[in-house]
Amino acid sequence: MIKKHLGWIFVIGFIGVAVAIIWESYSVSYAEHSDTSHQKAPNFELANLDGDKVRLNDSTGKIRIVDFWATWCPPCRAEIPHFNALTSKYPDLVILGIALDREGPSVLKPFAKEYNIQYPLLIGNSETVQAFGDIQSIPTTFVIDQAGYIIKKYVGYRPQSVFEADIKQLSEAGI
Repeated sequence: MIKKHLGWIFVIGFIGVAVAIIWESYSVSYAEHSDTSHQKAPNFELANLDGDKVRLNDSTGKIRIVDFWATWCPPCRAEIPHFNALTSKYPDLVILGIALDREGPSVLKPFAKEYNIQYPLLIGNSETVQAFGDIQSIPTTFVIDQAGYIIKKYVGYRPQSVFEADIKQLSEAGI
């Protein structure tokens, strides 16, 4: 009986490996970072989950990571533990998660609690999306230096080590 199904098992296994390879190459090639040096990050004012206003420029002088994401996005969810760890490891780092969920705080508050998100979540809007270059895919993450310039833009999932390398580079540069 196993011999009878061995061919199907091989085909299914081959398809699984092929999908994994294609997914990985798609993620890497599609999600290559772009160097946007010397481009000032647009300031914004967005509400956090408590309705308080948060401005990007409130944290001038610090390294900032601005992450456009949504609760329904698996790669976005996968980055949350990385951002939590970075927040703990680098107390002067500012991470702002700009949620693009249409439901707003009613969905985000329980989600933030469930995922133990340790950085501010802000309610995104179309103006902010446009200001950052009409974001087409999520997650899209910007690393902003202490002077307010975008140094990296990442489209797609990135491991913690990528952001950590950027943080270390900016910390050493002491801009």
